[in-house]
Amino acid sequence: MSNETFQIIVSAAVGLAILSLIVQSLAVLACYRSVRDTVTRLSPFLLRTKAILAAEKDSIRRIEIVIDKTQLSVDILERVGPRISTLAGRLETVAAHAMRLGPPLAELEQSAERTVAATHLTLRELSPGLRLVVAETSALAGSADDQFRRVIRVFRDAFTHFLHLRQFVASK
Repeated sequence: MSNETFQIIVSAAVGLAILSLIVQSLAVLACYRSVRDTVTRLSPFLLRTKAILAAEKDSIRRIEIVIDKTQLSVDILERVGPRISTLAGRLETVAAHAMRLGPPLAELEQSAERTVAATHLTLRELSPGLRLVVAETSALAGSADDQFRRVIRVFRDAFTHFLHLRQFVASK
């Protein structure tokens, strides 16, 4: 093999190495841009999610209050239940005991009405936020899928160019 042929082969190999380095750097830049866009898009979503979770803490506190009131209602019912069964045999004292049970039952009714109202308010407050989170999550998933497909396309194009260049060099 002559010296000139050897220099041409070495020059082609160096050119091919430089070209592959350029293609790799372009692929890294495309990946970086894709990740940066994803972070930019996720930032508002995460801020909104944080705000919704802060509102959720208040809702959870309300639910805890509802549960405490329900437990109080259960305690009242546990105290009232045995009294009613023992008083069933004494018809003359039933009216007197029924009058004593009026305020606890009224309290129970008010507690149940407050429980229903608090539950209704909690559901009304959470519903728009949850819909918003679902919509943004699905949009982000679609965006991530598009970006992933773009990165795959860039890698496929780079690999195809590499194969064509390799065949071109091999054919000469």
